[in-house]
Amino acid sequence: MQATPSQPDSPCRPYRRPGFVHDGFLVAELVKRDFKARYDRSVLGMFWCVLQPTLTMGLLYAVFSLFFRHSIPNFPLYLISGIVFYQFFVETTTTAMQSIQENAALIAKVKVPLWTYPVTRAVSSLINFLFALVPLFCVVLLTRAPLRPTMLLLFYSTASMLVFALGVGLFLAALAVFFHDVKFLWGFACMLCMYATPIFYPEKVLMQGHHWMVYFNPIYHMIHFSRLALNGQVPTATEFAACAVFALLSIVAGTLVFRSLKNKFALAL
Repeated sequence: MQATPSQPDSPCRPYRRPGFVHDGFLVAELVKRDFKARYDRSVLGMFWCVLQPTLTMGLLYAVFSLFFRHSIPNFPLYLISGIVFYQFFVETTTTAMQSIQENAALIAKVKVPLWTYPVTRAVSSLINFLFALVPLFCVVLLTRAPLRPTMLLLFYSTASMLVFALGVGLFLAALAVFFHDVKFLWGFACMLCMYATPIFYPEKVLMQGHHWMVYFNPIYHMIHFSRLALNGQVPTATEFAACAVFALLSIVAGTLVFRSLKNKFALAL
């Protein structure tokens, strides 16, 4: 009995995941590509990862130290910890949001999981964040703040912020494919969120009649958690749970929206 020749794969056949090792290698290669593109033709290169939070802290310290220096213990450390974590959130969400549109040509040619692109941007942002920790710990040393075991809890707040920001980034990436105004609206939302989060002013400002802006602000909880760890205080179980819950809700919601819309990306790109 003659065997039936196998049919060639259809070009419209959905992508099947080849495995964790293959996808991990792909993410690593895309991260390298993003780094080369980001710092291409830059004189300072990756030094900007360290310089940007340092310059931001210097500017904000010069402006707000006259008002809050005496009401916040170790104001430089308070300030740079808020800046570093908030910039991590903004960079992760913004780059993830743009990842599908910016890779439209590659998506049309190469069949890879679409989630790879926002995840790649999140990993790149995490690497930048790790470099940004250098000026943070320089401030720890310059202000003679003791190195405490609780600083190891920064791993927890960093992981929580990464997962939370990736969830938001997946959600924005899906919407940005269909509504290009999302990137402009998100820039405004980030600026609004910066002023609604105690980054350069004391937390008690919002505690006086604006408690909801604190309790329902995920970024505040993760920055506050990090500040407690830097100051040698062990966060409460409630603070551990708040970071985990917000991160979990974000990644679940972002993943569901991204998966529900990804099959329509080709029509909009």
